Amino acid sequence: MLPRFSPRPAVAAAVLAAVCGALAFDAPLANAETWAERLGFPAGSRVVVLHANELGMSYETNAAGTELLKSGPVSSASAMVPAPWFGDVAEWVKANPNVDIGLELTLNSEFPTYRWQPVAPDGLVPSLADPAGFLWRTPIQTMVNATPDDVERELRAQIQRAKEAGLQPSHLTTHLGTLVTRPDLIEVYLRIARQEWIPAMIVELTPEQVARFEQNNFPLPDDIIQLLADYPLPKADDLRFVGDAESYEAKKQAFLKALRELQPGITQIAFQPAVESDALKQITPDWQQRVWDAQLLADPEVKQALESQGIIITNWRELMQRFEGNP
Repeated sequence: MLPRFSPRPAVAAAVLAAVCGALAFDAPLANAETWAERLGFPAGSRVVVLHANELGMSYETNAAGTELLKSGPVSSASAMVPAPWFGDVAEWVKANPNVDIGLELTLNSEFPTYRWQPVAPDGLVPSLADPAGFLWRTPIQTMVNATPDDVERELRAQIQRAKEAGLQPSHLTTHLGTLVTRPDLIEVYLRIARQEWIPAMIVELTPEQVARFEQNNFPLPDDIIQLLADYPLPKADDLRFVGDAESYEAKKQAFLKALRELQPGITQIAFQPAVESDALKQITPDWQQRVWDAQLLADPEVKQALESQGIIITNWRELMQRFEGNP
């Protein structure tokens, strides 16, 4: 499943799939040594990061995400620095310093009437803003217009603002997949991750995966393969998104099925939880899916399934501690 927006060019689609693990194949891929094993989990372990996306977007996303982080089983989340309610997240983190919060590096403001601007000072990142001064609405617009220098300035500004607000990010993700729509943007993303020593959410690219991409008419450029191979920080073995459904029960059953089919390794499962409100309904047409995401993660049947199937819940802080030899 590809994220909600996906670039047109085939190479960009392949890159997006390779970095985010977003291209669905008919059968799971075997990995001789998973990142779970490399980080010291028992062989064959199914290790999961249950990840709440888009904290900072609104009061509704903050209320749902922070409650799920406190009560479980959500183990990790990411915050959007340019979004209007980021300050609320940062204040909550000060009172809850042990939670696992990363940054959802944001180059788009996708809603028609609920917008946000770049964090970098006015005029420093002109290629990232539309004529009204807001971040472009779609990843395609950013992919076409953005310069890598402007992207780097903006990403560093977002990280700096987060740190100044007291949020030391445990990991980095890319909002709507925009940072993986062009090879030069991927290079910026991974270079900043290395320099900041904050793991970026990317998926291990195995030779078998490269071959499968080629068989599915998505050949990966050699420079991208090398770039991902050279990246030294922990990766996931798979990335899954909780999909839309016609009813809550259908969403829950699809999620339970996905849990049963999880393969060994580290899998990040991304949600977009929110509490219901009239304001949320005005912001986004997919408000019901977000409310169901929050309901799903609090569902006793889901919690029981996670426990009964022996799934290990982790987060990015633990992964980095294991990587650095401090489990």
